[in-house]
Amino acid sequence: MRVLFIITARGGSKGVPGKNIIQLGGLPLIAYKIISAKKCRYEHRLIVSTDDEKIADVAREYGAEVPFMRPAYLATDTAGSMDVVAHAMEWVEANDDSRYDVVCLLEPSSPFLTPTDLNDALALMEDGKADTMLGMKEVEVSRRFIHTLDEKGGLSLFYDEIKNMTATRRQDQKPEYTMNGCIYAAKYDYLKKNRLFHSVNSVPYIMPAERSIEIDSMFDLEMARFIVEKGLIDVGEWKA
Repeated sequence: MRVLFIITARGGSKGVPGKNIIQLGGLPLIAYKIISAKKCRYEHRLIVSTDDEKIADVAREYGAEVPFMRPAYLATDTAGSMDVVAHAMEWVEANDDSRYDVVCLLEPSSPFLTPTDLNDALALMEDGKADTMLGMKEVEVSRRFIHTLDEKGGLSLFYDEIKNMTATRRQDQKPEYTMNGCIYAAKYDYLKKNRLFHSVNSVPYIMPAERSIEIDSMFDLEMARFIVEKGLIDVGEWKA
């Protein structure tokens, strides 16, 4: 199985200025995903798509390719991740004679996907002959307790859902899961045709809460630093 890794890292982050190269545990944020991908046991190519020269320099420093600079129309707040991935795939098809079986999207904002995680997740996809694979985490709050406010700004929708519930204790509820942003993968041909990392034939790679943190705000960044400082994440896995 040959894997095309695409790391998306635009400049101009507003929630955390300079986010993709900000220091965390002695490494720039983007380095975590680069190092994990470089340690992949599958044959692969690793490309970073960015519009920012500083990010490009750091990416190259840690061993990733930056063979093109992302065009401006794909570097806005409204540009979708799939458009960025499709652009990278088109560039690869035009400039690389190699054939890839799987495309794996890695976003720096969810840094704590370990090299072991990455290899295990891809093996899970391969062994299950799945079309897609998503990084997932167990949610803390059941969807039965999550609603919009009603048209008057009240809680009637919560009441309608909860009034007939027979069990509200967490331990009596079936676990529910959501994407954690750590890893997205799809068969190359499936992704090219459908432009989706979702499919009926999909498998989850489930990760614990501490490795599933997504950094989109300064609060998230401080939480990630706290997790590292308290030893809940061993940064040595990326520094070895």
